[in-house]
Amino acid sequence: MVEQRELRVTQMTLEAEGVLSLRLTRIESDKPLPAWEPGSHIDVYVPDGTTRQYSLCGDPEDLSSYQVAVLREPEGRGGSAFIHDELRVGDRLLVTRPKQGFALEDATYHALVAGGVGITPIMAFAEHLDRQGRPFRLVYGGRTRDSMAFCPRLGALGERVELLAEDVDGRPDLDDVVKQLPDGGLIYVCGPLPLLRAVEAAAEAVHGPDQDVVRFELFSRAGVEPKESVPLDGDNYELVLAKSGHTLRMKPDANILDTVLALGVEVENDCRDGICGSCITSVVAGTVDHRDLVLTRKEQAAMNKMMICCSRPTSDRLELDL
Repeated sequence: MVEQRELRVTQMTLEAEGVLSLRLTRIESDKPLPAWEPGSHIDVYVPDGTTRQYSLCGDPEDLSSYQVAVLREPEGRGGSAFIHDELRVGDRLLVTRPKQGFALEDATYHALVAGGVGITPIMAFAEHLDRQGRPFRLVYGGRTRDSMAFCPRLGALGERVELLAEDVDGRPDLDDVVKQLPDGGLIYVCGPLPLLRAVEAAAEAVHGPDQDVVRFELFSRAGVEPKESVPLDGDNYELVLAKSGHTLRMKPDANILDTVLALGVEVENDCRDGICGSCITSVVAGTVDHRDLVLTRKEQAAMNKMMICCSRPTSDRLELDL
């Protein structure tokens, strides 16, 4: 079961046009909240019972509270509208324990790129690297300066941060970001899908189509083109759940997560779309057609884990550590 807790909203701050930050604390205890690392997010339950994922953007060393930032999304499902229009200081929110699907890997240098509210995990990375005395560069772009959150806080990081409002400064020079990356460096990007695609294209122009220097996080598949299926020889395959002792014959397009849950095997899950990483499962044997947006290319090629909400086997037998 996913660990949940109610927290109290103790502060709400308009950080930019359409971006509201929340500070959340325990209700009846001073006990520290569960620890988290930069790149982590929490799931916040909204009134209809569904969840929204928000990156933690406070100080990981201060566990007296969590901080998240919420962009008002007029075309969204109503979660951001609830938070902006109805939530008030003193109200309670049900949230999950922090989850990590966008970890900062060790590298000689980190180039950090953010667009819009994607600054939240990127800012946490930058502040962590600053505390560690490690080299980095942060490029943050927005439509206008008024739409860019946390600019005063980012200013404390000095010349390593570039704040670019498109209506005044134009768009970030992503080719330069890639070309200036030293050997052993990594690029972390969070923001709209077009920004991610532009960073990937710039990286591929320098490092080739199999580049493995870009790490990214998305909270929606909107605009992501469906991946062409890798055919499976035969009409079905054998699914083996090693720990629970189940063996089944499965159609190639059957959803593995739904099947496993129907058998009563507990698997943490959330987005069911391959973007949150909650259902990551170890692969004991078999090969996989990866359809998630979480694992790196190197991790996918290793074939030792998969997101069972969306990925499928390419072998006639798939054994999972479930």
